[in-house]
Amino acid sequence: MDSSYLAMLYDLAKELNTADDVPGVLEAVVNHLPKVLGAQYCSLFIKNSASGDLEIKAHNHSDIGEDPFIHVASEQESVMNLVLARNASLIIRDIEEEIGLQNKEKYDTKSFMCILIKHGGDTKGVLNLADKPGGGFRKDDMLIASIISELLGALLARIDLIAV
Repeated sequence: MDSSYLAMLYDLAKELNTADDVPGVLEAVVNHLPKVLGAQYCSLFIKNSASGDLEIKAHNHSDIGEDPFIHVASEQESVMNLVLARNASLIIRDIEEEIGLQNKEKYDTKSFMCILIKHGGDTKGVLNLADKPGGGFRKDDMLIASIISELLGALLARIDLIAV
């Protein structure tokens, strides 16, 4: 891991530390983490405890706007639901070959990384990163994203998710 990688991670930590509120923390993650990892897209979905669906709370996708009602139903075929079903984070180098899902046109690569956000044994959500050129995501990327997810899990366990 080179020093510029660590410097970018430090910048993310500073941004998280200075966020004014929980939505600010979530926005900092989805806007800064992709820069650290060299990915194009990042979205953060929180699990609705009543329905089990994943609901978007922050993203850096310019094509989906600010719709607060984007969700992934628990029966819907998606990388995120696969992660929930397996109860394990995943790096996917080629979404079509590895899990048989069609790659969407907006993505330049077929690489994805989905990291569970947990507190103890309770799944709080999923941090989804996509479109990393140059061979896709690596274990180092997963480690960095997992550290951020651990911090998010601790935060989300201590707040009222309905208010976020």
